[in-house]
Amino acid sequence: MALIVNDVGHINVDQEVMRSKGMDVKEVAGGCICCEVQGTFSTTVMNLYLSFKPDIILVEPTGVAIPWGLKKAVEEATRKSGIDIKHAPICTFVDCSLLSDQLQFVGRLIETQIQEADLVFINKVDICDEESIDWCHERIGELNPDVRILSGSGRTGQGVADLADLIVSEDSVRYYDAVDGGIFKEQYGGKNE
Repeated sequence: MALIVNDVGHINVDQEVMRSKGMDVKEVAGGCICCEVQGTFSTTVMNLYLSFKPDIILVEPTGVAIPWGLKKAVEEATRKSGIDIKHAPICTFVDCSLLSDQLQFVGRLIETQIQEADLVFINKVDICDEESIDWCHERIGELNPDVRILSGSGRTGQGVADLADLIVSEDSVRYYDAVDGGIFKEQYGGKNE
């Protein structure tokens, strides 16, 4: 397994945490892989594959990543590298304790990440009451009626194994198949581009 971490900050906190746990991490720096550094991402995927031949490459994008943009970046990496990459479901993590505030202050970003996700994992349910958890389920369902929703806690491990099983066992629709199939037009209306 390989892990690609992408962060737009000066200090890549995720990378440092993972390294402190003994993991080898490859960083894609310089911007978001969805839009600014797709070429760097493609090169990173190809180099990881040629060097280590991992069965799985997990991508932890920035907090501002857009799922369809990530799918397009993976598609471009496939095209440029010649490596056939299976597209696992894209999972958006939602902090149950903060979703209401996040929707208020950065609503369009959070809504897009939920609308374009294949899976949504409601995290931190161990510190939230049932009413908050139910509200998160309802709100996510309103934004993306077709999404599979899982709940759990990264801290306690609740639901993490189920999430991992789905990520490694299921496929996600590819970007260009979505364009050709009219999924964008269905999701957003207007032209199918």
